[in-house]
Amino acid sequence: MKSDRDRSVRLLWEPPAEPTRGPKAALSQSRVVEAAIKVADADGIDALTMRRVAETLGNTAMSLYRHVPGKSELLDLMVDAVWGETEPTPEGPWRAGLEFFARQVWAMYRAHPWMLQLTTSRRMPGPHAMTRQDAAYAAVSELGLATEEMVAVVTTVAHFVDGVGRTMADRVQAERETGVSEEDWWDGRDALWEHFTPDRLPMTTRIWNSGGFDRLLDEFEFGLARVLDGLAVFIESDERPLFRTQTCL
Repeated sequence: MKSDRDRSVRLLWEPPAEPTRGPKAALSQSRVVEAAIKVADADGIDALTMRRVAETLGNTAMSLYRHVPGKSELLDLMVDAVWGETEPTPEGPWRAGLEFFARQVWAMYRAHPWMLQLTTSRRMPGPHAMTRQDAAYAAVSELGLATEEMVAVVTTVAHFVDGVGRTMADRVQAERETGVSEEDWWDGRDALWEHFTPDRLPMTTRIWNSGGFDRLLDEFEFGLARVLDGLAVFIESDERPLFRTQTCL
């Protein structure tokens, strides 16, 4: 297992030189990754196979293994390549920096919602992703925070974007699989609306009748502002509470 992990590290952090001439230049690691991203963008991560990527490139699946050992390593390379489309957080006020970081991640997820279908807890991080994270840490590095608090602040913003992004990605996947838009699906739930009565759901009915569900606030914009407001209270507090991770036995 160690060799598999080391293989991903080498592919991400020590990529082979790309051939520029001759027949080998027609197929390379970067071309395989680019084709795989196009497949995932078009049809979702479930449609991604080495055979499908090979067909997109006009090659056989076996020819891909000379450049990418397997699907797991391919996914690692795809994720880092997509992170490479974002820009690192610039220097400046902490709030503007974290907002910039959040918007870059949000734009990345909107362009590539399949990323949110992947398990991230043990995915091998690549240089692009780590560079962006490092720049986000730098945005809060001069606030007098303990290093663990710096990690927590950046992680809080990232988790918010992940959460909103997953909802968006679920909608994209559902529409792709059914051919029915989110709005049309809800419009077709007449049997459900009959149960929205004041005696059973008083607040929901009140919001419904006033048109509150038709004038929803932008979930990303509203949520990001509130998250940053909350972090400002924490950062600017004279006595910040210290939170420790509890180990589950």
